[in-house]
Formats: sequence, C-alpha cells, structure tokens
Amino acid sequence: MRVLTTNCALRGRSGSEIVTIDLASGLRQRGHEVAVFAPLLGPSAEFLRLRGITVTDRPEDVPWTPDVIHGHHNHVLASALAHFRDSPGLFVCHSAAYWFDGPPRLPRVKRICAVDEACRARVVAETGCPSDEIALLTNAVDTELFGPRGPLPAQPARALLLAKNTAHVAAVREAARQSGLALDEIGTAFGREVDDLHVQLRNYDLVFATARMALEAMAVGCAVVVVDGRGLAGLATAATVDEWRNRNFGVSLLTRPLSAEGIAAEIAAYDAADATRVSQRIREVATLPAYLDRVEALHREVAGARRLVDPAEDLRATGIFMAQWLRRLGEGTIPENFDTLLAANKFAAEHRVVVDENASLREQRTALQRDLDGSAARVAAMEVELATIRRKGTLAEILRSPLAALRDQTAAWRQRLFSRK
Repeated sequence: MRVLTTNCALRGRSGSEIVTIDLASGLRQRGHEVAVFAPLLGPSAEFLRLRGITVTDRPEDVPWTPDVIHGHHNHVLASALAHFRDSPGLFVCHSAAYWFDGPPRLPRVKRICAVDEACRARVVAETGCPSDEIALLTNAVDTELFGPRGPLPAQPARALLLAKNTAHVAAVREAARQSGLALDEIGTAFGREVDDLHVQLRNYDLVFATARMALEAMAVGCAVVVVDGRGLAGLATAATVDEWRNRNFGVSLLTRPLSAEGIAAEIAAYDAADATRVSQRIREVATLPAYLDRVEALHREVAGARRLVDPAEDLRATGIFMAQWLRRLGEGTIPENFDTLLAANKFAAEHRVVVDENASLREQRTALQRDLDGSAARVAAMEVELATIRRKGTLAEILRSPLAALRDQTAAWRQRLFSRK
C-alpha cells in the first residue's frame, strides 16, 4: 500500500514527530511505500530520508498518489487531501486542547482516531460521532530500542526529570533534594534534547515525566512519577498502568496540585518490584508491532471505503476549514509566531537543497549497503557449510571448505610476511 503521513513538523523530538518516525519506518519495513509531508523540516526529516523514506515540505514532490493519507495535525492533512483529490484520509487526534489537533470536517476523512480517552472525548464533542466510532490508537514504544535496564535498587538513588514545560520544575527539584536523589534534567524546557534517551534512561531509577516520555521510561524499567507543569498524577503502579495508558499518562490524570511535599510523597511510595511489573505490562501491551498491526487494519478499512466525493462538496468543505484556520490566525491562536515560522521555512529550504545535492551520495550508500548485505549473507552461508562439514568429522573435508581455504591462505600470507622481516 502507498501511505502518505503528515505532521506539522519534522525537526525535533516531540511526541507526534516520534510517532511519525516510528510509523513511517515500521510501515516501510513491512513492505509499504511510504512518504511523509511536513511543512517544517529539520534533522528528523533527514533521519527518515537516510532510511529510504521520501520526506518533503511540498506535496507535489510525493512521487505517487497515496492509497491512504494518515494525518497528524488537521491543517497539514487538509493540504495533502486538497493536493491528492482522490485519496481518502485518516486523522489522529493527539491533543485534547490544541486547535490543530481538532478533527477536520472533510468528506474524504473516512476514519478519526484518538491517542487517549481525553482526545476521544474531544472528538465526540466536536463531531457528535458516537464514542465507539472513534478508534483508540494509543501510543506505542519501540521495545527493541528501549530495552530493559538492570534490576532496580531497593531505594532510588538517581532520578531524571523529562520536561517540555516548567511550572513543576522547582517542586520536583525540591522534592528530589528532600528525598536525597541526584537529579538530572532533559527536555525542551531546559534547552537540552538528546537523541539517545533510550540509552540514558537505563542510568536512572526514577523518572518524572508525562505522555510518551513516561511510556518510554516505563518500558525501560524505571519507576515513573507522572507529573508536569499542568499538575500531578502520581506514581504509576501495576494497579493503575492500564487505565493511565488509555489516558496517555497525560492531562486528564494531572488533577492534583503541584507541591514539593506531594511529589516527595510519591517518591516515598517507590516500590522496585511493582515498577518491574509496570514495565513488564508496558512491554507486553504497548509494542510497536501491535501498533503497526492496528494501523495496517485501519488503512485497509479506509482504502476500502474509497468512494467518489462530489468535487464541489470537497472544495466547499476545504474552504470552510481554511476560513476557520484564518480566523484562528487572526485570534493569535497559531502556536508559533511568524518569525519562528519564517526561520523554520528558511531552514527547510536550505535543508532541501542540501539533501537534493546529496541524492547521488544516498544512492551510492544504498548500493554499498546492498553489497554489504550480500557479502554478509555469503559469509553466513559459508559458516553454515563449515558447520555441516565439521559434523562429518574429517580434516580433508574441512580443508576443502571455501572458508577454511580462505583462512589457510590468510595464515600463509601472514607467515610469508613475518618471514621477510
């Protein structure tokens, strides 16, 4: 299947960007043709390009017509649907608050999904659709990448604060100080983003986080206090993890006020054995393969529901959506100011030129990788042959193995080299 996915940006490591990276990479590995359309490009876009995935800030650069458009962020999905006028769409709501995560009322959007119950409630309220018609597409974690850490200690010693906002930072710092924890901090709130979070998490016993960051920390095996600048939920436990996952460890759980005392009480509730059970549960139910299975089923459903839409109806709905977008622009509810957008678009244009200039290099790299894979396969076959011959047991047969002959020749060359010194 040909799948185009959309996202408002591919330049950092926000939750929807990570979802887009995992989605595009996973679908391509399963044999689908995949492209990504995002208006603002950066390092995350190049990361996907190096995996052989088409990424562009111009829908006209997509080399084929999609069978389905998998949309994150309504304005980007609307743009892609307008360009590919015969392609059906699927929309995923990632936030219960941001305007660009609201469900677009467009006739070719055949399925609407939500990443948690709060988002599903928003979609129901804004569309009037029954709740059971809104698919719950909860976040997943790459459990191979986010491998398990060693056993947790009986008492936590090292803690990590992962944050995108700052209202809770002072309280977390004070609670960590009172509890005798060494605290490190990562995230956009501190101007410190990392590409190896999956490695760094293994160094920590306790993590303060929400949403996808909390999910990833649990998968690694850390105890997790769900908290951010919007409020405190508490320590995730085996008794709460399933419900909290369906709420994306997010805003609908953050009902308690922020205080150092409240956070310190959650630290005191740390239980290494229970945190291990939480991790085991996440690694059982929140895997990337299971997520991709669900996505593929939704894509088949959407592609199968393709029907002709009256072009006038389609255009009228797009116009209504654009008018809504422009009103919000005038109200100042666009989350990024024009200076930021201008800088991002300038970066995207420069980035695109660099990538285009290096297209031949990427092709060479791909060819070299194919050669390397072929060589590795030949070596593996020779190793199997050698193992088979060894089971036969005769020295003469072993020496006739191509691999053994190669080793003998290497040894002879080494002996001749040393004999000349």
